[in-house]
Amino acid sequence: MNTATRARLLYYYSQILTRIHLDDMAIEKLQGTVAIAPQYVKAWRSLGFMLASRGRTAEAIAALRTSLSLDGDDPITRFNLGFIYHGQERVADAIREFEKVVVAAPKNDRAWYGLGVCHQDSGDFARSVAPLQEAAKLQYFNPHAGYHLALAWHKLGEHEKCRAEFDRVKSFDPKMAATMAQEFGVG
Repeated sequence: MNTATRARLLYYYSQILTRIHLDDMAIEKLQGTVAIAPQYVKAWRSLGFMLASRGRTAEAIAALRTSLSLDGDDPITRFNLGFIYHGQERVADAIREFEKVVVAAPKNDRAWYGLGVCHQDSGDFARSVAPLQEAAKLQYFNPHAGYHLALAWHKLGEHEKCRAEFDRVKSFDPKMAATMAQEFGVG
């Protein structure tokens, strides 16, 4: 059996192991895959995702960065990398990745949301507005995007806009609206 065939079989075996929740074994098979086929982008991507799910963050970042070095146009890998960076409070790195995602995949509401939240985490509420508006437009019923958009309006002193966002969220998520009313004094 040639190397490419063996790598594909190991990769597919790892996917089966993942589906039956044998994650540590799946990681081993993916590591074996990239050892024999270091150009196998899907394997690097899956390895990064699996490592992240197991809390092995540094290894996950390395695997995802390797995947991006092989296929820099992959918005899914960039999103996952941005998500990990955000979790590590590496906000500038997360913003960089999310900005690339929204250019490559402008309908990715989660990337717009992540970008907006990262701007808020860096204290730049004005820059958070446009990404959060886009997230709320793409995924109208995302109460978290609405919450963070109302937070931005509140911090910017735009009370009518904060109230309008509260009213929008209240129409589909009364629980989040109650939180917003308490925190932002609307309601």
